[in-house]
Amino acid sequence: MRLTLLLFALLYCTCVPAQRVLLFEQLTNSKSDRVYEGEALRFRMKGDDFWQEGYIREMRPDIQALVINDRYILLDEIDAVFRGHTIASRLGLGLMTFGAGWSFFAALGYATDKIDETNYSVDDALVTAVSVGTGFLLVKVLGRRKFRPGKYKRLRVVDLNF
Repeated sequence: MRLTLLLFALLYCTCVPAQRVLLFEQLTNSKSDRVYEGEALRFRMKGDDFWQEGYIREMRPDIQALVINDRYILLDEIDAVFRGHTIASRLGLGLMTFGAGWSFFAALGYATDKIDETNYSVDDALVTAVSVGTGFLLVKVLGRRKFRPGKYKRLRVVDLNF
């Protein structure tokens, strides 16, 4: 009984389909990020100024290529891969929202308090300008995580057949 159960478990584990994986490798990091077939990938080709996005239909480890949007994309032709937003992006959007809210509620308060001596001051405009400007800079400078293949980083398609 034990032998049959062991044989069944061994045969069940060896007949699983092979996986192909896109690895984001760094020289100083032993753990690589992975992307599988069927996942969305946002990337920029060398020489292009725009980002392309599509689902990975197939990975070809023999020629190191991906099939995205019914065309072959060689990994050597990829300039950058978008890996998501950072915490700085969320902080920047929060700062911009805070600045807009500060200005809106200050203007609304001064308009509805029925006191002629109070008005929208330079301090309110300064708080709005500093928070919106800082938030905008955070989003533009530190807002995106990009993977750029180069001397110490590379993209590789690996077939996990064994």
